[in-house]
Amino acid sequence: MANIQDEDKLRKRIVASLQNLLTKADSQQIVKLVHGISEFGIDIEFYQKDFSGQLHCYGMQVKVGDLTCGANPTRGVKEIIGQLAVASGKKSIHQSDNDFDFSAFYVVVEGQISDTATRYIRSAFNNGKPIHFLYGEDLEKFLKDNEPADLTEE
Repeated sequence: MANIQDEDKLRKRIVASLQNLLTKADSQQIVKLVHGISEFGIDIEFYQKDFSGQLHCYGMQVKVGDLTCGANPTRGVKEIIGQLAVASGKKSIHQSDNDFDFSAFYVVVEGQISDTATRYIRSAFNNGKPIHFLYGEDLEKFLKDNEPADLTEE
């Protein structure tokens, strides 16, 4: 079973990597660690401009370990669905006078996600915001390619 410190460390690594990646192109991009008492289902929020210059907000839910299930959704899958459902009804505050609906959500898992787990999560949001998954080797590659060289171990 993963512990809180492992999730905290992974969230910090992802925030640093996203900041490093996004601010290369635009120093005004924002990445926020929002995990905690008033997170409303999201651990990390980030803002990115599309090709037309319009700013979009994305929410990210981060988990360590594997996310798997069989014929019925597991507690972990139900937890992700619940957290994304809460986040779907929330607006993100970019600056003091601007709020945004989330354009999409990311489920980031340090380990593996089973096909059944992704199907359960996606089926809960068939007509909602897009949900993207980043996990396993793809997450490792993202971190390796984007983590700042000066990030120190805590």
